[in-house]
Amino acid sequence: MRRVALAFAMLFAVCAVASAETYPARRITFIVPFSAGSGTDGVARVVTQRLAEVLKATIVVENRAGASGAIGAVATARSAPDGYTLMFGGTSTHAANPSLLKSIQYSPTDDFAPVARVGLFPYMLVIHPGIEAKSVRELVALAKQKPGTMSVAYSNALGQLAAEMFKRRAGIDIQAVPYKSSSEAVTDVIAGRVSMLFNDVTSTLPLARSGQIRALATITKDRPTMLPDLPSMEEQGIDFRNLSAWTGVFAPKGTPPEVVEKLSEALRSILDEPAVRQRLVEIGFEAKWLGPKAFAEHVAADIELWAQFTKEAGLERQ
Repeated sequence: MRRVALAFAMLFAVCAVASAETYPARRITFIVPFSAGSGTDGVARVVTQRLAEVLKATIVVENRAGASGAIGAVATARSAPDGYTLMFGGTSTHAANPSLLKSIQYSPTDDFAPVARVGLFPYMLVIHPGIEAKSVRELVALAKQKPGTMSVAYSNALGQLAAEMFKRRAGIDIQAVPYKSSSEAVTDVIAGRVSMLFNDVTSTLPLARSGQIRALATITKDRPTMLPDLPSMEEQGIDFRNLSAWTGVFAPKGTPPEVVEKLSEALRSILDEPAVRQRLVEIGFEAKWLGPKAFAEHVAADIELWAQFTKEAGLERQ
């Protein structure tokens, strides 16, 4: 029996090495659980174009949008765990949905093997330039002088959570106004119909640089590399901990560790390339790789953070 067990162990080891050496042997599909043209979609297409060259494989990006990313997440979780169906998930699919949706048909922790975090979409607080505030502290002071007269727009879960957390942690009375899209929200900030907005840099940074809106802070704990001169909310007295919009690659649970590691290292090398990093910066994304173990820890921490913040903000499940 001992010899048989040893033989099986050796066979398993040989097969594991073989799977890593031969992978990929056929086409890889990356599911993007958001629409074509979305921020995550843009990152996926930049990264997979280079990944296909590195792995010498055919890679297809497939958009499966809906239910805040849940439709694509379910499709990925139910795929064969062989490394040939992967997903560009993120804050919505793996941190926000468990706290914001009444029911989801997948477990962010039990149904996926984290491959690598790819990076972050820096979020900013921007205001109408006519508001006489050059910092978050000055904005809070103005809001307290005129309670109920200011408003904050949001068009997604992170924008809504940031707005509610700002209201509560700064102790100010401002109205939260929902929008169907970030473009509509930004337009109304420029026009002065709403006072401020929490949004990603993709659509707001060019307008801030042109003076159409004013950027006051980033919401992440540390200043993004692409915005070294913009202070964080925490630096200005509002604790958002490490609230952020991130994107990473996930495989179905049970995918061979050797395949996960090979993919993760390929992504690391790609994200170290200046040309790739620059292309990502151009679409408002900051490359920040984390390997499988650190990424899994990051996801777990973010799930807890969203659970705490949504409860504190009084956001109801939908």
